Amino acid sequence: MLNAKFLFGLALLIPLLGAAMPAEAAKAKVDITAARAACFEQAQAAANAVGPGAPIAEKQARGADAYRQCCFKAGIRP
Repeated sequence: MLNAKFLFGLALLIPLLGAAMPAEAAKAKVDITAARAACFEQAQAAANAVGPGAPIAEKQARGADAYRQCCFKAGIRP
């Protein structure tokens, strides 16, 4: 049978590992959020570059295309 010291050490180790994992996930989420914000800014710039007299559908199409291309380059889902 397993000795008591091993079980006690295991009982202490598992919660510590569990506490460390969400912190790593939070760091990754911040990076994804920053990448999405940058892609959104690029999409806005592409939509505004069409011109003020352009149809709304054209602006939306250019913005969506720029957003998807940026997300693809950043390696995130659009």
